Amino acid sequence: MLCLASLLCGCAARPSGFTPGLGNKYVYHYKISYPEESRDMLYQDDSLIIQFKFDEAAIRFQMQNISYSDIRIDWTRASISINGEYFAARHKDNLYSDSAAGSSVSALIPPFGYIRDFALPRKNIAFDGEKWVEKDLLPTTDGHSSLMQNKILKSVGKSVTLLLPLQIGKVQKDYEFEFQVASVSKIQWQDYTPVRRVPQPPDPPKSHTIEGVTAAVIVVGVLGFSAYMLTAKKNPAPE
Repeated sequence: MLCLASLLCGCAARPSGFTPGLGNKYVYHYKISYPEESRDMLYQDDSLIIQFKFDEAAIRFQMQNISYSDIRIDWTRASISINGEYFAARHKDNLYSDSAAGSSVSALIPPFGYIRDFALPRKNIAFDGEKWVEKDLLPTTDGHSSLMQNKILKSVGKSVTLLLPLQIGKVQKDYEFEFQVASVSKIQWQDYTPVRRVPQPPDPPKSHTIEGVTAAVIVVGVLGFSAYMLTAKKNPAPE
């Protein structure tokens, strides 16, 4: 049986756009409240063992298949709700896609195999023209606002839900996991370690701007004209 004590030790995450200077920094501590309470963020039934861990933008998890059938996640129907509002989910195979296209199912998890993945609301990640930016599931900085600070500190009890449709052999089973904020801690910025997403975002596309192409055309034109003029001086037209 796979030991889950070191869950997600290699599942780092990319920075989600959080930088010092945005007021105070906060960390949320969650527990599973449904289908059964777990402060260890661990759930087990006859088919699987799954353990969760949150970062600012995503719900990370490791799932082990303990059944005798193959398991797949149907990501086309997976969703995340924040305080009751539901959003389609992205995961590691379509995180940086420009559309909803991408992997519709997870890799096959054979009996006693496992996967590591994560889920975040599709609306919470976008390309800003220079880089991919992720948004918080719940606000983690207060912007020096006492109102925002109070809002964050009073987030205990707020819920985040993950709907995870699974295909277990020939049987479809929809799992619903509800998480509640158990506590909120204020931390020092020097104690904050930005997470890095795996996979890391692709390099921005390298494209030639219109200005660059125009400049190149002008340079080539000037050089061509200069060469023509020099040739014309060396070879005067016959009278």
